[in-house]
Amino acid sequence: MKNWKKKSIALVASAALMVPAASAFAEAPQKTAKNQELVKVASNKDQSSNNQKEWISKDTIIIKHSGLDNSVHKKIGSKVIRSIPSLGYDVIQLNKGTNLEKAVSYYAKQKGVKSVSPSYVYHSFGTKTDPKKQDMYHLNLLQIDKALKLAGNNGVKVAVIDSGVDFKHPDLKSQVLPPYNAAAPANTSYPGDHGTHVAGIIGAAKDNGIGGHGINPKAKLLPIDVFNGKDGANDFVIAQGILYAIEQGADVINMSLGGYGESPLMKEAVQTAIDKGVTIVAAAGNESTDNYSFPASYEGVISVGSTNDRNKLSSYSNYGPSVDLVAPGEEIYSTVHDETKGSSFVKFSGTSMASPVVAGVASLLKSKYPDLKPHEIEAILETTAKDLGENGYDLTFGHGLVDPVNALQFNIKDLPKQYSETKEERLKNAKVLKKDTLNTEKGTFNQPDEKKWYKVNLDANEYAQLTLEGANKYDYAFDLYFYPEGNSKEVEPINVNDVRVGKQEGYLYKAEQKGTLLIGVKDHNGNYSSKGDSNYVFTAQTTNKLPIDSLDMEHMEKIEKFPFSTAGKNYTLLSEDHLGDKDYFTFSVNEPTTLKFDLTGIPGVTASMELYLKEDLVNVPTEEIDAEGLDEAYPIRASYGMDKGDGVNLVVDAIPGEEYVISLSNNNSNNFSLEMFYNGGIDTEETVSESIIPYTLKGEVVTLPQDEDGLTLGGEMQENNIKEDLLPLAEYKTKKRKQVNDFMNIFMDPDAMGQLENADQIIEQAIRFDIGKDQKAYFQTEDDEDYFTFTAKENAVYGFKIQKGMNQSPAGNIFEYDEQTNELIPVASLTNDMGLLSLLLGSTSDENDAKTIALTKDKTYVVKVMNLGERSAEPYTLKTSKMAAIPKEYNRKNNTTKTAKTIGPNITYKDHLIYQDDTDFYYFRQPGKDEVMSLLISSVPYTKEQLDQLPKELLNDLKFSGSIIEDTNGNKKIDPKELATEIPFGQSDDLLQLLLGLGGTTDVNTSFKAKKDHGYFIVINGSNVGQVSIQPYTLTLVDHKKADEDADSKLVNGKPTKPTVLTKKDGKWVATQNLNTGVPFGDKDYFEFKNDSKRDVFFSLKTEKALDGVIRIIDANGKTVETLDYYGAGDAEVGTVELDKGTYFIEVSEYYGKASTQPYTLEIK
Repeated sequence: MKNWKKKSIALVASAALMVPAASAFAEAPQKTAKNQELVKVASNKDQSSNNQKEWISKDTIIIKHSGLDNSVHKKIGSKVIRSIPSLGYDVIQLNKGTNLEKAVSYYAKQKGVKSVSPSYVYHSFGTKTDPKKQDMYHLNLLQIDKALKLAGNNGVKVAVIDSGVDFKHPDLKSQVLPPYNAAAPANTSYPGDHGTHVAGIIGAAKDNGIGGHGINPKAKLLPIDVFNGKDGANDFVIAQGILYAIEQGADVINMSLGGYGESPLMKEAVQTAIDKGVTIVAAAGNESTDNYSFPASYEGVISVGSTNDRNKLSSYSNYGPSVDLVAPGEEIYSTVHDETKGSSFVKFSGTSMASPVVAGVASLLKSKYPDLKPHEIEAILETTAKDLGENGYDLTFGHGLVDPVNALQFNIKDLPKQYSETKEERLKNAKVLKKDTLNTEKGTFNQPDEKKWYKVNLDANEYAQLTLEGANKYDYAFDLYFYPEGNSKEVEPINVNDVRVGKQEGYLYKAEQKGTLLIGVKDHNGNYSSKGDSNYVFTAQTTNKLPIDSLDMEHMEKIEKFPFSTAGKNYTLLSEDHLGDKDYFTFSVNEPTTLKFDLTGIPGVTASMELYLKEDLVNVPTEEIDAEGLDEAYPIRASYGMDKGDGVNLVVDAIPGEEYVISLSNNNSNNFSLEMFYNGGIDTEETVSESIIPYTLKGEVVTLPQDEDGLTLGGEMQENNIKEDLLPLAEYKTKKRKQVNDFMNIFMDPDAMGQLENADQIIEQAIRFDIGKDQKAYFQTEDDEDYFTFTAKENAVYGFKIQKGMNQSPAGNIFEYDEQTNELIPVASLTNDMGLLSLLLGSTSDENDAKTIALTKDKTYVVKVMNLGERSAEPYTLKTSKMAAIPKEYNRKNNTTKTAKTIGPNITYKDHLIYQDDTDFYYFRQPGKDEVMSLLISSVPYTKEQLDQLPKELLNDLKFSGSIIEDTNGNKKIDPKELATEIPFGQSDDLLQLLLGLGGTTDVNTSFKAKKDHGYFIVINGSNVGQVSIQPYTLTLVDHKKADEDADSKLVNGKPTKPTVLTKKDGKWVATQNLNTGVPFGDKDYFEFKNDSKRDVFFSLKTEKALDGVIRIIDANGKTVETLDYYGAGDAEVGTVELDKGTYFIEVSEYYGKASTQPYTLEIK
């Protein structure tokens, strides 16, 4: 072999080692084993060549030869698509399916072939990265770059059931499949901001030079619009959307939506999808509650809570047993459809943003393991999640923070086996229960979705009483399958899951025919504990005859004395007709007596207790029957269990001379309430809940402590209370509702709270205490109001909680005592945030969160507490604490027009709005000619130290509103006529926003014309409904006296006549200027940029928070090359544009034509 040929072979071999994608190709004459081995190794190279498909053609090779017959190509099924005879090369295209390695080997063996090489595909070396990736903290937090390297290459389709998606968005259009409008199929999808944001989190494109990218940028997105441009979506529309996703072959469905009604229709649609192998991920809800939200709480759905960049649970996020995982959902940067400017980007917060993160991770798993079933994906995600809270599963973070890398590294061989769901295997594996005795079975759940099976044979008309209780972290349930004797068909189960964590399930099953009852005990959410913490106790007892007692209207049991108990008497709430049972007890007293009656909870039964006057019960007036169709009297008191298994109680003031009747029933009058209808509808198949488990009714005399403050304020409390106990229930509720309405008026109209009368008496008799010392007290009567007094020892933010007793709904207010006027002046309500809405829903303050109120040193305060709920023999506890000191820089002197702080232009002032009545006044006087002034007010973000150290009750963002009022005569007073000049900011007329505490703003950028020698008041009010914020704000009044740098420049034939010269600094061209006021249609600045070669050029425009910058690139002929306007206000406009060599002009403007108050910065590199 000649020396040159040896060198050539060595060169090709070296190239093969350096470029893995090319290493399947070698010099033809070398047919040694060594070269054959090289071909083998190279062709099996890790598809580490991630770039292989981008740099090398899959179906084209290039051969150099000295002459080949056409039959050579026909034998392998290839063809010559181009020849370059001057160089001796042919370009060969392989038939579809032809193996590249075999083709190379084939041609290398042919006589006359000198070399075989790939057809390389070349690209510009100007890489288009994602310029906003650094704004997407969740990508770094979850190591998405690493996860993407671990993902597979299988195609995945993710359905986004939401508002519509902006399918023209530049960061989504390559990912989006044809959208579908489930609400109005004949219409196109309405591009919504929410759906677009969610879609971007899942699968925004990667490395396209725009925005950031999604969790799975290779996923195909199927937008399904169920809102049709409206605020809400009906369950039937969502169900149709789910079915459409199934039809279209979706692998994953994300639903960042929900509500608290358990729709049977949507539930069946969800189950259909899961049965078809579709993984469903849903947002847990944003109400900061452990209530079940749907569809997230349906069995088999992965429910996701929200965390922030510090792995803390977001303040709004739901929690509890229904939450499976958490993911970043706070301040997530993603795509959006802006109604004004169209496609853009923005930060949103919510479990709506956390859910698509998990959906994206689920799609990554499907890309690697396409055959994974929904329960397997959930098991992997839960098993591999990062533990954030208590060790193991907890009720705050569920199984923990989703961990994409760990999930993709999970060995699927370690997946737990799915428990068989066939009838035969269920019956075979089930433990046989003994009949006619109490079976007590204990067990644990150690694996996801584990079930424990039990069975018992029942005769026709035989009953099985079942109960289930267990560990406090878990929500247990059981499914009942009844297989009639001789029936081989599958049956629909009865799912028993009526109560939540910490409560006992119960169910009385009746066999209509002979057969086998199969019971599957499970965790409703598929949760488990590998440490054995998920444990339960299941009981079962069969009976052929119901233990029905003899108590009824004709056979009432007389209570001879107190204390009284039915323990051991085996009284039950059962009836032959199963239409409801009522047991009656009578009693009377010889002297005014306060009695307490307690009915124990009965598993599976919604019980009630009603109190009647016997004469009313047995003698219902004829006119009531005629007028209302009634056959029963109104009770004068009642207590209804809210959930099955709840105990109920009544506290009653009985008087001599009256005979009373206590009625106990399992036919709860609330069974057909609107509340039940709204929460999933009325199950017409079950109107009455029954149990063979005996109840216990206890009655006892209670002696409440003497009224702690002795403030009867009229002296008729006991007498009035006794009279109330004789009121029919309807009238009593009307009176109670008026009390609630009066209390609510305090929120609707601040003047409605008014000042407390009898200030002398209250100050003298109120219970004195020090902050930090718990105060226990009782509501001795229905109208009892308790008063407490204390003196604040320092200027500070204090926390107040009321820990309630059974049936109570305590509420209250704080008043400041003015010694000079001897008045008690209202300061704040003790109802927590969303207080007004909470009252509308019939609840008061949250026991878990302190109501924060800023108070003044050495001032005397009075706390008034009253009960909006029912009577109780239990005390309530007023808990108080110091939460934080008032910041040292706080200034309370500028809270009137007289003490308004005088300010000047272009100076930044800093202050707080902490106290409930805080209003800050600033005053500016225009000394010179008329000019436009801009007003900037912004809340200052918390520092990392504050976020880590402050209690969550104080981490509220400051919201404020206010106005600019012109002092026309310059007397530094606001005269009545001057109120007409008011320019408001941050104010809302929307009642719903006020109810939700959504009024106010965190940023103001407005302007006004300041007239010569006129003064201007700037008034700022805090808008944080119900809670204190110690976040400071800054205020700056900006003049616009800066010279227009290119005022003399004009556009002629599309080109500026006097563009500004850019400054080169650190390898880039930079300009810092202002967008000036007074320019028609908004100021535009122009810069000359000389590009020295054809290349990709990166542009960046950074503006102040309120401005939406736009970059337009103009060529030397005055034509627009490209306009960069992807991003919104305060979000730097960036982009990469390929430019030829030459001169360009760069135009900088603001989308709405606004002027700047701070210089912008343009950078080009």
